[in-house]
Amino acid sequence: MQFTPDQLTKYNERGYVIIDCPFPQTLTDACLHAVEKVAQEPLPDEDGKKNHHRLRPQLPDSYWCKLDHSLPFLQIELHTDIVELARQLENDDDIYFRNGGINELAPQRSFLWHRDAEIEYIEFMHYFSGSKKENGCLRVIPGSHIGSVDRLITQVEDLRNKRGDANPTTGQSIPDVKLPNEISLKLRPDQILVRSSRIYHATWVNTTSQSRLMHMVRRHRSSTQKYSTKIHNRAKRASSFRSM
Repeated sequence: MQFTPDQLTKYNERGYVIIDCPFPQTLTDACLHAVEKVAQEPLPDEDGKKNHHRLRPQLPDSYWCKLDHSLPFLQIELHTDIVELARQLENDDDIYFRNGGINELAPQRSFLWHRDAEIEYIEFMHYFSGSKKENGCLRVIPGSHIGSVDRLITQVEDLRNKRGDANPTTGQSIPDVKLPNEISLKLRPDQILVRSSRIYHATWVNTTSQSRLMHMVRRHRSSTQKYSTKIHNRAKRASSFRSM
């Protein structure tokens, strides 16, 4: 599968594009079956990241849940069409699999305005039950992946101060302030969002009684300096351990 020229233009200009799922429904069904099989509410002192609801974290205060990198999810993360789409966006055959993770937005929770990273990488996001305002869909500033977001950060801080909410907390039950140019990204269950790691985004509050389950896959070219350095350092440590 390949992006169309129009889809590539949208991604480069807006920092995101919505496409149809390139993998079969059977892979999604296997992931949902795994979730139902191991679903267990996290203990009160485990969910410091406010990122878990039915799936306990692998370690306390960790973003990673019990099913991250399990076989049903890896079959999507390593799917050939996902790899080819990442290669096309990066214009590079040598693509690094950074990680894959399961994100749960529990009822009455939301996420604040932020940028995931300053370095550029690709994020594939699949909302298993779709996403809409009621279940906490993504809010983005189109084009904010380009350049600095300092102006947006200042704007957010000013608006928070005006409404008397200068220090909001992650996972709070009221949405973060509304920005003039933001749009809400609504997706069907058979669509995926492909976005830049640098796009400025938040979520609405999940006002439903069910958690909003999303599977994220992150990829970038292997030459990205930060992660190439990490790989090199890990290799050096592994070599020193073998020589001891």
